[in-house]
Amino acid sequence: MTNPITRLSAYIRRYIDEHLPTILVTILVLAFLLLYFWSRIFITIKAGEGGVLYKRFDGGTVVETLYGEGFHIVLPWNVMAVYNLRVQTQKHTLNVLTEDGLNVKINMAIRYHPDREMVGVLHKYVGEDYFNTIVLPEIESTVRSYVVKDSLTNIYATLAKKTTFQDAVNEAIGRVARKFITVDEVMVIDIDLPDKIENVIQDKLRQQQLSLAYGYRIQREEQEAERKRIEAEGIRRYNAIIDQSISGNILKWQGIQATAKIATSANSKVIMIGPDKNSLPVILNAEPSPAVHAPPLESQKLVNKSTKQTHTKKATLPQLAQHTLFGADKKTQPKQEAKSKEKPAVNKTASPAKSERLNDKN
Repeated sequence: MTNPITRLSAYIRRYIDEHLPTILVTILVLAFLLLYFWSRIFITIKAGEGGVLYKRFDGGTVVETLYGEGFHIVLPWNVMAVYNLRVQTQKHTLNVLTEDGLNVKINMAIRYHPDREMVGVLHKYVGEDYFNTIVLPEIESTVRSYVVKDSLTNIYATLAKKTTFQDAVNEAIGRVARKFITVDEVMVIDIDLPDKIENVIQDKLRQQQLSLAYGYRIQREEQEAERKRIEAEGIRRYNAIIDQSISGNILKWQGIQATAKIATSANSKVIMIGPDKNSLPVILNAEPSPAVHAPPLESQKLVNKSTKQTHTKKATLPQLAQHTLFGADKKTQPKQEAKSKEKPAVNKTASPAKSERLNDKN
């Protein structure tokens, strides 16, 4: 009697040999199907996401269960829809007509996120494209109703600050919340107006700001005038108090003290006393201050030179007269002495009568 395992293995080998082409085709088909439905069978839910399962043959969408993060295996005929549960921001440009009939382009950003507990209901009744289906139409309708109610000037003045439409956000939250979505904020990024309209509005706003600035400037000048008036009033009161407190005796005493301090200095002084007995002496500094002479001009130099020459000529006349009358020139004295010494020698040869006359004269 043979072993059952041996008989089974022999049967399998015989079957494979007989049906080898069919087995190979079946394996290839299964491998192809596995590769084809790989993304539908093996589902990976990333961080910040949630999955909603749709069972094709077992009741449709599973509303009660939200599949969390991780790896999941799903039958290929079922569908796993993955939702982003994080806060998301979508930018959108909205064309709005104002009360004046002008077209305004508002570039805004909408911040929203789906309600985690109601993702299954959202998938069942709205779908994955819930932003374009619910959020954006509600926001556009709310912003239009907000902009149409006001004029272009006021809209530009308020929206140019790029602040949030708080009223529009509150109304949009109330509407969208009924659709299982939360709108956190609607922000204005930019406003596009026609160039001419924008220039006119900016000029008007600039003039308004200048008007306010002039008002503040006038108020400041009025306050400055009030300050000066108060200061002048204080000075007037101060002078009145000083006039009442200062008497003639105090002024005399202060004058005496000042005169005493001047008198103690080492400089020479000139004392002047007034005619009144109550007058205080006035002490003046008698020492002249050093004079500062300016450099002479060219014409002045010529006048001084001619004056010096005239004085020189005038000074030579007395000298000539003195030389003529008194013979005081030292250079001529030796010659005269020599002549006087020669005369006695001449007299020796003269007659005795002449010599006697000369002796008598001497």
